[in-house]
Amino acid sequence: MAENPANPILIIGAGLTGLLLAQHLCKSGIPFQIFERDADYTSRGVGWGLTLHWCLPALRSLLPEDLVRRLPETYVDRAAVADGKPSTFPFYNLSTGELKLAAPAMPEALRIRVSRERFRRLLATGIDIQWNKAASTFDSGDDSITVGFDDGSSATGSLLVACDGGNSRVRRFLFPQHEKFEIPLRLMGMKVEYTPEQLAPMQKLDPIFLQGSASENDTYVFFSMLDAPDSTPDSPGKYICQIGASWPVRAGFFGQPEPIEVPATNEGRIKLFKTFAATWAEPFRSLAGAVTETTDVKGMQVYDWPPPKGLRGTDRIALVGDALHPMAMYRGEGANHAIVDVLDLVERVITPHLASHQSTASNETLRAALDGYEDEVVSRSRPGVLASRQACLDAHRWSRIDAKSPLVSRRVMKLGFEEGDLVY
Repeated sequence: MAENPANPILIIGAGLTGLLLAQHLCKSGIPFQIFERDADYTSRGVGWGLTLHWCLPALRSLLPEDLVRRLPETYVDRAAVADGKPSTFPFYNLSTGELKLAAPAMPEALRIRVSRERFRRLLATGIDIQWNKAASTFDSGDDSITVGFDDGSSATGSLLVACDGGNSRVRRFLFPQHEKFEIPLRLMGMKVEYTPEQLAPMQKLDPIFLQGSASENDTYVFFSMLDAPDSTPDSPGKYICQIGASWPVRAGFFGQPEPIEVPATNEGRIKLFKTFAATWAEPFRSLAGAVTETTDVKGMQVYDWPPPKGLRGTDRIALVGDALHPMAMYRGEGANHAIVDVLDLVERVITPHLASHQSTASNETLRAALDGYEDEVVSRSRPGVLASRQACLDAHRWSRIDAKSPLVSRRVMKLGFEEGDLVY
């Protein structure tokens, strides 16, 4: 990449989506610059595992071959994959310990579980990220767009690609009238270390991921492997799991007259988690017992934003990934949609109109291509956002959990799910 390329593509956000696009542009010899509001990789913490499935052909086509070969470095447990132990993502009744449903086992070529932290660092290989660059202003010219940053600097390019996440500043600039939807539940997340002996009960059920809801009180929990001994040269020698526990925001839940909010203190959050876990059957209760008074428990609200049908952006701006369709994690498809977004943008906009260093595509030509991109992504992702919202709701209503619920139904790229299908 040239140090100061003419007409670069400007990427706002160095998360997975922005870095994947940067890798493809680098592979294709297309000039770009990438900006990130944070100071470094760990400013907002690390964690979370990602399940990649129907996006894998798109991912492999976008990446250079050397990074495709290195994808196993990002797996949450390389030994489990090597031993032919794929996850079936089983779903349990937390109140009884009985298996409710499980997905078919799939080979590595069709489904992988990766550490978001290691995946992001792999995608950052060789990419010059400009840190501490929070975008604040956007001005279009006849054949360019200029973004201004909080620090007073600016950059001008041929296209602005917003990959700045669920709280995207660019989306709020384009659509200030559209607010995110708050899903009526609360979530607490934490990272927990386990010895092999402590984790053995989980591994008997699934080596990678467990989840379930309590038939007696509608609490929900997942246990997700993040790191295993010897997965990487710097692995800690223990297993590290992410635990996510959530509950509905409604009066009467857990015998309380008022809805239960996330406690203000870490001590209070641990106490609430332990209170929920005390009602669960084994092995979930014992797995939760590894949470100690020193565990850092984060609380969060859960939002989504189904992109409206007929959505139209303006100027030389493209929204990609969570910036365009933030969705809840209960179907595990957000990253899959984001990766396919990048391929759609490349095929519909960048390759035909911006691949040449001397590209002078008019605003009208580029905007028409962006309109087609938006139509494609909205038609695919809007049902995905709504189905993920329903999965959230179903996770906290035991009576709704069956094979047809979006919580456990088959993951596919294009769903038939509309706003009228939602049941609150």
